[in-house]
Amino acid sequence: SAGLLENCTGCVLCSEDNGCITCHHRLFLLIWRDGIRQYGMCVHTCPPGYFGVRGLEVNRCTKCRSPSCESCFSRDFCMKCKDKFYLYKGQCFRQCPPGTAAQPGTREC
Repeated sequence: SAGLLENCTGCVLCSEDNGCITCHHRLFLLIWRDGIRQYGMCVHTCPPGYFGVRGLEVNRCTKCRSPSCESCFSRDFCMKCKDKFYLYKGQCFRQCPPGTAAQPGTREC
């Protein structure tokens, strides 16, 4: 089906039930869940809330640990927070920690 071919773009190995299983070497494997089912997709860059991890066998998109983080450098180091959150030393806060202040025009403390 057309949907299946669309889901298999960039795949080396593709399954009708689970989408991509392995990707071409420059692409990242993004896995997401839909209820109990799991789907794979090959992407050039990982979406917001994920970061790319290059490996010998497979490059993966890994979710940032903090749900308030929009983009992260590693699982625990945030570079940009979602709206209504402030970035301070790689973490996201609802308000800047004591002794810090929000920088004008940025969402950083």
